[in-house]
Amino acid sequence: MNPKLNFAPIQAARGVAVLLVMLFHTSQMGDKYFHYNFLGVSEMGKSGAYTFFFVLTGYLMYTLYHERFGRPEAAGPFLLKRFMRIYPLYWLLMAVMVPVYFVFPSFGVGYERRFSVITESLLLWPQANAPVLPVAWSLSYVVFFYLAFALFFLLREGAAAAIFSSWFTIIVLHACGLIALKDNVLIQFLFSEVHLEFFAGMFVAYWAQRKRIPGGSLVWILAGALVYPMLWITRMTETNLHVDLLHTIGSVLILIGITNWRNAGSRILKSLVACGNASYSILLTSLAMLSITMKLARAIHLPNGLGAAGTIILCYLISVALSLAFYRVVEKPLLAWLKQVLKSREQQRSAWAEAVKR
Repeated sequence: MNPKLNFAPIQAARGVAVLLVMLFHTSQMGDKYFHYNFLGVSEMGKSGAYTFFFVLTGYLMYTLYHERFGRPEAAGPFLLKRFMRIYPLYWLLMAVMVPVYFVFPSFGVGYERRFSVITESLLLWPQANAPVLPVAWSLSYVVFFYLAFALFFLLREGAAAAIFSSWFTIIVLHACGLIALKDNVLIQFLFSEVHLEFFAGMFVAYWAQRKRIPGGSLVWILAGALVYPMLWITRMTETNLHVDLLHTIGSVLILIGITNWRNAGSRILKSLVACGNASYSILLTSLAMLSITMKLARAIHLPNGLGAAGTIILCYLISVALSLAFYRVVEKPLLAWLKQVLKSREQQRSAWAEAVKR
């Protein structure tokens, strides 16, 4: 692990991002349940927080693992560690959600009960429809990035860099309209502009490893943070913006500021760090928590007393608390148990290898 990596501001930024994702979901669901466009962002579509997650993922993977490039034996442990972080908790929630769509079909659109959709959702395979757990669309990109990143272990660094450069070039040419690609789900996924966000994070990591980034951290962070509200305001009147590119620029600026952060600030950032630690649980459970709290609020006519805005804010806060509780009660113990299982198996494997040598 890179000793220069300061995880407190990284986790705090992750916490801000996941709360922002949840805030946009809250606005969309508040419009659905209470016909109130909270903060005026319910129809905006993207907050840009997912972009930050992707940029941060690219940055962390390069920073943490670049010293192991060219070592094929590192690929297996890398993928096992990454997939253990994603799939077990996700499958647990899928085991809960899939039966719900069969018992209460009105909760979904209809395709959620198809065997192919369920299977592809379980594997996080790219598909034309949204996955059974809607927020899992982002996980498909993360899983693919991990698989592609493993090439840096399996191949010589130059060969892996050549593959990534070719991939990057095709994506850019396609995004600029200079080449046309077949209208196929897998091909469109493979060369989606979303992958450029991982590339951007890797570039920041590469730069930070070799050069001292100029300027104070707060300057970079504020410059990046300003991109988001400016973009949200502009999008209310201008629809021809390249939203993903602008979100990527904002995310990169914030990330550069984080890499320059030298203050501990752990106590000040403690709440955000806690949300960052629980970001995966919040991401996976927030829609369900919001749906439950808003259904209950509507059933007891809470907007009559608090108003639509007050009710939405209360549902948001309760849902955040429930998602944090889910992390402490479910995800955290699950990860600890999985680590213990892997540790035990590794010890058994080492003991067996030692016995064979004798």
